[in-house]
Amino acid sequence: MKKKIFITGGKGMLASAIEAFYVQQGDSVFAPTHDELDVCDFPGLKDALQSFKPDLVFHTAAVHVDACESSPERAFQLNSWASKNIASLCAANDATLVSISTGGLFGDEIKYYTEYDPVKLKTTYAVSKYQGELLSLAECKKTYIIRPGWLFGGDTEQKKNFVFQRYLDAKKSTSIKSANDKFGSPTFVDDLAAKIDDIVQTEFPGTYHVSNAGGCSRYEYIKKIIECFKLKTEVIAVASSEFPRKANVPDCEMLNNLNMKFIGVEPLPAWEDAIERCVHTIKRTLNNA
Repeated sequence: MKKKIFITGGKGMLASAIEAFYVQQGDSVFAPTHDELDVCDFPGLKDALQSFKPDLVFHTAAVHVDACESSPERAFQLNSWASKNIASLCAANDATLVSISTGGLFGDEIKYYTEYDPVKLKTTYAVSKYQGELLSLAECKKTYIIRPGWLFGGDTEQKKNFVFQRYLDAKKSTSIKSANDKFGSPTFVDDLAAKIDDIVQTEFPGTYHVSNAGGCSRYEYIKKIIECFKLKTEVIAVASSEFPRKANVPDCEMLNNLNMKFIGVEPLPAWEDAIERCVHTIKRTLNNA
């Protein structure tokens, strides 16, 4: 049976991958951009959901890490309060909610974090997203909280296409620097979109870490990207202090996808394999340009 899919944050990197996945399945997708629908506008959001009558709602819209430090009120309005409202509307309309959270909730110890590790919220972003998780789970029993790894992918026109941006950086220089003291689990949005659907089909709502298998430093991540493009640019390992940020992000965001294992969902391929596939797609796009 074909489904009706509603996605907030339309045209974003992950939202676009989710839209493409369900369109390919033959489902009906409505993915308004922020300009078309501000999810903080409760009456507008209510009207949109009641009009479209979705089976499945993906909440991908968010205020991101450094912007949360600059505008904490906006961070809580969108990442927390709007998440609660979306969950409430999903419950009222008997829709399943998939709310995209973050893996950056755990602090600085270098390890793989499971869904059962205590949170250590270092940034406004982490606090606001975690509150959004709690509020969503309280409002709608059919809620899936997805905590992804470091997201990459999207088309070459998107500014958040991390892999393509590092390619452009490397093309302009004989060397680039990258932090060797920040760790995470790189996660391909195309893989993530398909895996979320696998999770939802099990009908076991809850909180899930979803990332490509394994983890690495930011330095290792970028080095792999440059190698896949077969560029000679040197990647130099440095301390993250060379890249000052407003947000004091955790040193480690590597994820153990424990709950996926418990419900019998196969793990995603290794992050290295995902990088190779992403680079192959970008090369093909560049060759056809």
